[in-house]
Amino acid sequence: MPRSDIVAFQKRQLAALLEFAVREVPFYESLRNVVMRLDPFSALEEFPLLSKEDVQRDFERMTPRSIRRIAHRERTTGGSSGNQLRFLEDDSTYAREMGFMHSQWGRVGYTTRSKKATFRGAEFRGRGDSVLWQENPLHNELQFSPFHMNEGTLGLYVKKVAEYRPEFLHGYPSAIDVLAEYVVRHGLQARVQPIKAVLLGSESCMSEQRERIERAFAARVYTFYGQSERVVLGGECEWSQAYHAFPAYGVLEVLREDGSRCSEGEQGEIVGSGFLNRSMPLIRYRTDDQAVREPSLCKCGRCWDRFSNVQGRRAVEGFVVGRSGSKITATALNMHGDVFRNVIRYQYGQSIPGQLVIRVIPSSAYSSTDEERIIAAHGRRLWGEMDVLVEIVQDIPLTSSGKQRRVVSEIVTGDVLESGDR
Repeated sequence: MPRSDIVAFQKRQLAALLEFAVREVPFYESLRNVVMRLDPFSALEEFPLLSKEDVQRDFERMTPRSIRRIAHRERTTGGSSGNQLRFLEDDSTYAREMGFMHSQWGRVGYTTRSKKATFRGAEFRGRGDSVLWQENPLHNELQFSPFHMNEGTLGLYVKKVAEYRPEFLHGYPSAIDVLAEYVVRHGLQARVQPIKAVLLGSESCMSEQRERIERAFAARVYTFYGQSERVVLGGECEWSQAYHAFPAYGVLEVLREDGSRCSEGEQGEIVGSGFLNRSMPLIRYRTDDQAVREPSLCKCGRCWDRFSNVQGRRAVEGFVVGRSGSKITATALNMHGDVFRNVIRYQYGQSIPGQLVIRVIPSSAYSSTDEERIIAAHGRRLWGEMDVLVEIVQDIPLTSSGKQRRVVSEIVTGDVLESGDR
């Protein structure tokens, strides 16, 4: 579409979203006159910026009056900032999002028939060190555990990838980079080819990770950006590493601290208004992620909103070390569901390999049952790589930049001490 048609399309989608919100959602009803009076994009600017804390505090007022007529489910974020969010989502949202994901992966040749080797924090059915991968026929993939990648097992990972012969690798940059480093160090590039592309998400991909992964697998690294709240989704294109935000997924804004719109080339916060969810519309939702606003015109021919250089809550994550030496990222530890329902904030701490301390600030509803549930959930996820302890604390200090560090580790790895506010 030409840019004018894209803007017109988004205008219609946004109008429908705002009209529904002021009619059905108590939190937004005071803005009805604004929506009736102004152009949709002008009306959007009158809506307040919405934080995770706002959603937590006003959960009931953000729920539509017609919620019983909307097929929905309760969801939680993975809590990458140590502050888990509970929200409602349409039953159809995940399936619709997968359509967008397959569309953007299609830019590098992916189809639903393509075989993937996936390195993400999935729930594994088996137990013990002997279960390092499992089949997932729903997505035509072989899922590899990111929790047991160490010098003693990485040779087995390489052998299995070579046997499986996937067309694509998919997962966390940190996990696939561990495999790539091993492949390059041992000169095993020929064993793991051919790979068409490496599909990375859920974490920022550093330039050195991209270079090492592309060298190991002789394939293009393709990254995408999204969040559990599903307000903005974007991916690289055939020509550029800038993210192209899907116009039919939501409205992207990149804003300065004072709430005004950033100019092209200027860095600001990613703010999104999602189109996929009527069960709890998130309008002008603050992602806590920073990015640079890019010109909409791209060599690929798409005239979508674009952004680049994403930094934010994922940048303050780290990793913990298992008893076997495995480096387990904070992203891999993400816990969806009600594990932290009665916890205000939490943080992972480590001073001994193989021992994980989860510091929690409890709510008034917290009990010993919550502690048991937290330990059990992490035990299942970590397969005995860690002894898990819960420590009740009154406060979790923020970094000097005002962010909460997800992992505070005193483990020395090489010449690097993974602690403090780096």
